[in-house]
Amino acid sequence: MASLDELLATLLPGARVVWPPDGFGGEVSPPTIGWVRVMKARVPAFDALDAGDLAIVPVSVLAVVAAEPAQSAAIVDLCRRAKVGAILVVEAEAEGDGGGVTGPVPDPLSALERTVADGGGPVLVRASRADVAALERAVIGFLVNRRAELDRQAAVLEARLEALALEGVGPAAMIGAIAEFLGRPVALEDRRGEPLAVHAPADLPDAAVAVARYHARPPGVRRGSSGPRAAAHRVPLPVAGGPAGSLALLGGRPIAELERVVATRIAGLLALGLARDDAVRRAGDAARRSESLPPGGPPWTVLVARQRAATPRSGGAGGGGGGGGDATAEATTDPVEHREAIRRDLRQLASARRLSLRGDADSLELRLVLAGDTADPEASELAIRVAAFLGRTAAISRPFSAAHDRAAAEAEARATLEAVETLPDPPPLARASRLGAYRLLGSLHHLADGRRQAQALLEPIMAGRSDVRREHLATLRALLDHPGTSEAAEALGVHRNTIAYRVRRIEALTGWPLDDPDLRLALSMALRLVPTD
Repeated sequence: MASLDELLATLLPGARVVWPPDGFGGEVSPPTIGWVRVMKARVPAFDALDAGDLAIVPVSVLAVVAAEPAQSAAIVDLCRRAKVGAILVVEAEAEGDGGGVTGPVPDPLSALERTVADGGGPVLVRASRADVAALERAVIGFLVNRRAELDRQAAVLEARLEALALEGVGPAAMIGAIAEFLGRPVALEDRRGEPLAVHAPADLPDAAVAVARYHARPPGVRRGSSGPRAAAHRVPLPVAGGPAGSLALLGGRPIAELERVVATRIAGLLALGLARDDAVRRAGDAARRSESLPPGGPPWTVLVARQRAATPRSGGAGGGGGGGGDATAEATTDPVEHREAIRRDLRQLASARRLSLRGDADSLELRLVLAGDTADPEASELAIRVAAFLGRTAAISRPFSAAHDRAAAEAEARATLEAVETLPDPPPLARASRLGAYRLLGSLHHLADGRRQAQALLEPIMAGRSDVRREHLATLRALLDHPGTSEAAEALGVHRNTIAYRVRRIEALTGWPLDDPDLRLALSMALRLVPTD
């Protein structure tokens, strides 16, 4: 026998208690489950029902057996008289069995829920998707020998992960399989605690919130710095010389016994998979160092970022901004082992079909070749992930389709990185298609008398209290750097009406018509010439 909440947390963590509406913990305690019965598409619908049974009701069967509300009420009444522990409704069966229900929930299910609510029970639980036959076996196994069933469930996931590893998929696919199996968001982290892959089941209501909370950096943690991320449970991935990273289970739901057993069992398998993938990629990179084009292209793009510098550089315009100055200063003191660890983690951001590394840990630069596709020829999505992982400015070339164009693309990306590093506030990802714009902006400080003229232009909003000055400057910068007030408001984290109000105040204070394109151009240049922080 087992408590219903223990059974659900272990075997169906994504299930939702419909009645009682407030769940357990109040006046209604979780019932004790003694056995399991499955509704069949015939009369009688159940072979037998005893006190404490878990009655599993597939919606596809309910639509046949209880097509009328009165029939749904009769089923609920039968369960009440038998004093079953709970009714578990499976809305759709596992994909591929032909028994799934799509579209609106059938009326018999609505009638069944109304009958339960009107009569105050029995406990009603809904699961969005499950293999009913496998679920029945799992419940029986859990009731008869809990530890053996936990080990069997863990073995099922291990077999799935082993099959994926043999297929040569990347870590994202393996993390996806773990998340779907456990019914909760899961992340794979590198040694620094930074995410390599994150997956959230699509049908989990709170998954997006859990992932957003995980990605949100704690106060005071700057981009590119490691810091604790919100997770319900972490298991280190064991390798010689220290953990290779961690498996993080996300979300606010308490960790179930199955999740602890599974996470511990698969940690070693994940570590071995990462080590094997890294060894294969390093061998492939060494063998193809002269070409090193991932087979997922064409098209391809080259991404370049600083890996190490000959001498430390201070901040300012030459420091790269956006984490670039910190990265170069850091690179002079980082040992080769640390740089090699970064390269190893970079290889895990995407499969070998989409990403390959050139050079080695002694190179001055990190050079990657990314494979795009028809929807994203620049491989922008992957490039943004790489730049975010590095926490420093990176530059990406324009797409190319012939292997012999790789050297030119690499030179183009390098020139773009050099140009954007002269800017006081470079973007995280610079694009070679905008090289002319970066060079133009980087040359503004050479304008004759440009700084003095910029100070004179901005003088009306540079006076007064410091908090008011910062608000005016931030509003003006957001307005000029974004296509509209809605985007500017989103960047500042305020309502668009607040932006409109602030713009009116600035126009009244300065006499500037901020819809004048010539004035907007001059103000944008002035903000780049005059320190405003």
